[in-house]
Amino acid sequence: MELRHLRYFCAVAEHQSFTLAAKRLHVSQSGVSGQVRDLEREIGVRLLQRTPREVSLTPEGAVFLREAREILKHSERAVDLALRASRGQFGKLTIGLCGPATAPFLPRLIRTFRKSQPGVHISLKDIDPMHQPELLSQGAIDVGFTRSIPSQFRPILHSEVLFSEPLVAVLPKGHTHANEQAIHLAQLAEDRFVLYSREAAPDLFDVIVTLCKKAKFSPNVVDSPNLWQSVLTMVEAGEGVAIVPACVQHLRSNALAFPVLRDRRCMIDVILAWRNHEADAIRDGFLNLLRSSRPEILRLMENV
Repeated sequence: MELRHLRYFCAVAEHQSFTLAAKRLHVSQSGVSGQVRDLEREIGVRLLQRTPREVSLTPEGAVFLREAREILKHSERAVDLALRASRGQFGKLTIGLCGPATAPFLPRLIRTFRKSQPGVHISLKDIDPMHQPELLSQGAIDVGFTRSIPSQFRPILHSEVLFSEPLVAVLPKGHTHANEQAIHLAQLAEDRFVLYSREAAPDLFDVIVTLCKKAKFSPNVVDSPNLWQSVLTMVEAGEGVAIVPACVQHLRSNALAFPVLRDRRCMIDVILAWRNHEADAIRDGFLNLLRSSRPEILRLMENV
């Protein structure tokens, strides 16, 4: 059954005239009559009672008219939603978070995006960096904030560095160097270390171990929690010291110190990633907002 058949039938029923319906639809009267006859033939029921003077609905036609109007209304809404989706105004956006790295700037950006695109539903998922590329490639998330893209996913994913953030030490109050603003990694060579899980963030873990080796020691890693709050809690409890991205300071307590590291290249990237070869107006609109906001993001991260 074609929507055109329903449209012509509803017009005839509304005007009770093939002539007036044809004028409204800007088609010939014979065209309207033919379409309605085809509709009646298709469903096997007479919908209109025709006399030389007037056209009226049969009882079956009255029932059919109610449903036909609903179908046309839903079809118009479907077209409208499809057009809005093509312009990035309707649909869903799923974002993979990178722990506390997005906390200083993402809430405001999401509020801005929602205000400009109220028809878009945004879903946030806290996913460790290790699993974000795979979920991006599967379409489980649309945009990811992660730390790196493994080689097997590079043909599938686009990525760009959103910003780089410094690594800082985490020391319990009372530690020898807790009152210093900046230290060298070598000053922690004798300490035990609590590092964020390598399974969750292998690049971060490996960067920290490599920096320690450049400082002429191998870290004595006593535990590797997979939650940042657990890392800080263990340091506060005296289980060891930690090296964390600067953004983790958002979870700080008064019992911890976060001295800057003086060593060279104590940085880690926050990478923006999305799927290749897929047009997505909603995602692209969000990416454009992120890019245009990069100067402000960098200012916020410098003040962490």
